[in-house]
Amino acid sequence: MNRRALLASFATGGIVSTAGCLDSLTGTQNESFQLGYVAVHNFTENAHQITIRVMRNGASVHRSTHDVAGRDGVIVESAIPECDWGSTPGRYEVAVRIDDGDWVTESFQGYDTDGGDCSVALAEGRLREEERLDLGYHRACDYDNSPDGLCSFDQ
Repeated sequence: MNRRALLASFATGGIVSTAGCLDSLTGTQNESFQLGYVAVHNFTENAHQITIRVMRNGASVHRSTHDVAGRDGVIVESAIPECDWGSTPGRYEVAVRIDDGDWVTESFQGYDTDGGDCSVALAEGRLREEERLDLGYHRACDYDNSPDGLCSFDQ
């Protein structure tokens, strides 16, 4: 079994358990976060090419393209890039493109943080039937169990 597929199937439980929480995270604006994880989970039955772009403070810090197989039963394949953008805090924006479609962009700004895990942002997307992409952010502290593959930052 593909390790990423297995991890993605576990990670999606975290997504479902935090559904609806994005609206409740607004609060005191924090100027910068660390980006600790990016994943796009393919819930469709079709294979797709998923391109992920990460910007920090307006500068490109990551771009990768992933060929992701379609879902096979309960096994969900995912695009999970390496954490090559580093541990630098900043204003992050993640953009995702499915095949040759339009970019879908989310920025993690204006969220309340208590420091520690709350200053680590996780970006996750779910590709659903009809190629509808739901992309959003969470704070690492909003997960009961952070996803395996969370970036390791040396402090």
